[in-house]
Amino acid sequence: MTPYVCFLLCCLALPLQGLEIFDPEEVEYIRSNVTATVGGSVTLDCGSVMPAIYIWGFTKPGTDNNVAVAHNYGQGPKVQSQASSLGSISLQDNSSALVIEQLQRDAAGMYTCQALYDADEGARITFYFTRLEVDEE
Repeated sequence: MTPYVCFLLCCLALPLQGLEIFDPEEVEYIRSNVTATVGGSVTLDCGSVMPAIYIWGFTKPGTDNNVAVAHNYGQGPKVQSQASSLGSISLQDNSSALVIEQLQRDAAGMYTCQALYDADEGARITFYFTRLEVDEE
């Protein structure tokens, strides 16, 4: 997980040159579980407030590979093409929530949203871990 955090912080370095992180050791971790049905839809939250920058990743059960699914580096949301095997992926308007429609069985696994919030007291990083279970119809 540490290389992924380093990658995130390196990617963010240029757009955040004026952003000061007062305590980079203070990272918040929020965990949740969601169950959905094959062919249905599910919305995975990445906090209740829109972060300045975020990255959604997916880890398939039994592996340790975290694959980028979607992101917004401050220049608009983008969905990665490799996410198509999970279902029809989109990002909710004016939100960082990940929406998966036409859910596939392969969508089961751990979703991670790495969110960077720009607050008056400095930047804050939060990791949202959502374990998605996919049931058959």
